[in-house]
Amino acid sequence: MGDRLAMVAFPWLVYKSTGSALGTGAIFALYTLPYVLFGAFAGVVIDRFNKRAVMVIADVVRAALVMVVPFAATRSLASVYVLSFVMASASVFFDPCKLAILPDIVGKERLLRANSLLATGENLTEIIGYSLAGFTLAWVTTATAFRIDALTFAASAAALTLMRYHAPVRAAASQTARSFWHDLHEGLSFLRHHRALLLNTLMVVAFVAGLGASYPLTFLFAVRTLHAGTEAFGAFEAVIGAGYLVGSLALATLATRVRKGYAMAVGWAVMGVGLMAVALAGAVWQAFIPFAVFGLANAVALIAVDTWLQDVVPERLRGRVFGARFTLTQGTYALSVLVGGALAGIVDVRVLLVAAGVLMAIPGLAALFVRDIREA
Repeated sequence: MGDRLAMVAFPWLVYKSTGSALGTGAIFALYTLPYVLFGAFAGVVIDRFNKRAVMVIADVVRAALVMVVPFAATRSLASVYVLSFVMASASVFFDPCKLAILPDIVGKERLLRANSLLATGENLTEIIGYSLAGFTLAWVTTATAFRIDALTFAASAAALTLMRYHAPVRAAASQTARSFWHDLHEGLSFLRHHRALLLNTLMVVAFVAGLGASYPLTFLFAVRTLHAGTEAFGAFEAVIGAGYLVGSLALATLATRVRKGYAMAVGWAVMGVGLMAVALAGAVWQAFIPFAVFGLANAVALIAVDTWLQDVVPERLRGRVFGARFTLTQGTYALSVLVGGALAGIVDVRVLLVAAGVLMAIPGLAALFVRDIREA
């Protein structure tokens, strides 16, 4: 909830102060850049220290930074950008750690269901959190909104502290004498030499390239192609969110009967086909069904990928492997968003939607031919 409020409060503060669309957009960019810069470093930290402690510290740091924002904004707008960047950097440690710690809490046979329930909670947070964020900023001052935001991170830290968790002996031990570069190389070497993991990583990067491009293309499809305005774009995002919720709940219910490899492969392929079907829509309502299918398949694929990773990567290497993948995927996503938007200026949006759909479907089809992934 704190993440959602921050994602609305930071750009709103900048926009109120400057009225600049470019300056407001820069705030969003700052949420992606730390993953590219620090993802690999965060992975080493996660593997060297107690994972819960890393998450609690990240929450406490974010709570403190959020509290400072209103005071800093009255003195220098540049400091708001700095605080936003540092806050996003703390999230780089929290997010991969959240994936890495789950197998320490639940048994292997319950991982898929646990990931499904987490995805359901996060999806509800997307829907409710953004709505509450808009309502909060409309009814209270921006300074008060940031204070409320700080409380959400404090609540998260408290929940993590109260969580029943026994850290692996290696993770709880003091930092080893090995160098940072040795640890980083060890994680990257595992990623490079584990055939199934390397192929899966390449598939995910290709898929994310199509997914990133689909975001600006969906906006332009609603506003420019269908001439339906931002209301249509909001409706599309809501339908995708509803589909994601249904998919995560379904996977939580059917977890024991689902094979992760087939789930991720079919999920990617169906998402690609769904996006291609959107390109054929001549009216807003005609795009609702393929967007709902897109969201449902996204939940199935994402949850299956996370669970497969937690199964394949040894506990001592999870942070480094997850951090490296976050770096690759976030960097690819940011680049594809820019490329998708730029190409839309010279190529028909419907054609680009089909191309993005093909790019997303190909990894799914390829996964069906890799036994180690398909039969996971």
